[in-house]
Amino acid sequence: MKIIIPARGGSKRVLNKNIIDLNGKPLITYVVESSLQVAEEVYVSTDSLDIEEAVRKYDVKIIKRPPALATDFSTTNSVIKHFIEHLTKEKKDVEYFACVQPTSPLLTPRFLKEGFKKIQKSSYNSIVSVSECAGFFWDRNHQPINFERDRRQRTQDMESWYVENGAFYMTSATDFMLTNNLINGKVGFIVMPRNLSFEIDTYEDAEIIESIICSKEVKR
Repeated sequence: MKIIIPARGGSKRVLNKNIIDLNGKPLITYVVESSLQVAEEVYVSTDSLDIEEAVRKYDVKIIKRPPALATDFSTTNSVIKHFIEHLTKEKKDVEYFACVQPTSPLLTPRFLKEGFKKIQKSSYNSIVSVSECAGFFWDRNHQPINFERDRRQRTQDMESWYVENGAFYMTSATDFMLTNNLINGKVGFIVMPRNLSFEIDTYEDAEIIESIICSKEVKR
């Protein structure tokens, strides 16, 4: 089992987001530490020397990302393809792997272990980390999506919905190369608690997550 952490240097909303200081540590190091407790090999795909420096003390392997895969329009799928091609050139076997996002510092090894176990022992082709939610959803035209206005259920009686939390995705190299998509075939979920499902997209997100880490709610 292998883990790839895609970590581009550029970021618009949060400058150098992947290595911002979060409670005294660069952001990316949280998922690096969790990943190393699960996978036999952890790779960081980056175009940034600063990110390389941030993870240098860990037993991770760096994949130099070419400029064409480090733009605002580069896709995660293109980075994953580059990762698999890199391993193929090195003649390394890769069956199941996880793509772990550096912006989800509350991800703990437990959920990665659950994901690898599920994809190995089930008929799922891919695994997605999600959080569960129940509520009254409206569309942009102010129309109800999952309820009727005159027959509103109690939220505890409503069917749960699941939303991707962006922490990780899993599949096999074979299925990825066939579909060029991390989310392919039959999809399974690993449900994470909502208080561990925050990801950093803004400075406000970073403040919220730092307060959670400082409160010692997260047991790694």
